[in-house]
Amino acid sequence: MVFKKLKARFGGGTTVDTAVHTPVTQPGGFLDGVVEIVGGDVEQRIKYLALRLEVEVEVERDDREHRSTTSFAEQRVADRFELHPGERRSVPFRFEVPLQSPFNVVHGRDLPGVRLGLRTELDIAGSLDRGDLDPVRVEPIPPQQRLLAAFEQAGCHFLRADVEQGHIPGAQFGFYQEIEFAPPRDLRGLKEVEVSFLAGPHAIDVLIQGDRRGGFLDAGGDRVARLTIPYDQLDRHDWASEMRGHLGELARRRGLFG
Repeated sequence: MVFKKLKARFGGGTTVDTAVHTPVTQPGGFLDGVVEIVGGDVEQRIKYLALRLEVEVEVERDDREHRSTTSFAEQRVADRFELHPGERRSVPFRFEVPLQSPFNVVHGRDLPGVRLGLRTELDIAGSLDRGDLDPVRVEPIPPQQRLLAAFEQAGCHFLRADVEQGHIPGAQFGFYQEIEFAPPRDLRGLKEVEVSFLAGPHAIDVLIQGDRRGGFLDAGGDRVARLTIPYDQLDRHDWASEMRGHLGELARRRGLFG
């Protein structure tokens, strides 16, 4: 009897399988799916079932970089219930994706540097059991798609994307996504162009940095342009020319235009 109680506390053979039915979503959208639970060989008291949206973040410490998985959204999908031996229980869910979530799909292609997923968490009598990270696909919202296209039309070429630890004023989380471009060829000396988005309910902030040295958190603020663009203005402006102008200004500030 003691053995069975210990076994129940540490899982008791219970299996959990989370299936995400949404092929691709967007920040501010939803992930629909179901959690399938099969009871083990003993009666178990489940305190709650939750899902966490997680992202792999680059962390720099003591001049070294490593990657760490960070949870940035959580949703309980079931509260207390008894799970009988061998019982099968299906728990459907609709998980809301935060508006400032990173994205990892552009034009249907996965961004290898941005890993996003849902992790299932089951509390069995006070003992937490966390499952593996189930990959999810998130594409940019239309304003982000429009502005990414504007950078390409301005002569930039996509290089890579990642998610870095740190806080930008106005950011919801302690990390930010960077989209890195090669600059237009005539902006000699401008090594890279880095773009971050901070989406809000009515407008989007675009941060543009014109050099890899330093970062958005660096003291050299003159190297960063920050624009606030209301969503209702996106269709009323030539954003390719606008971005081209900001890149030229960033280059001139460092004496790099030529």
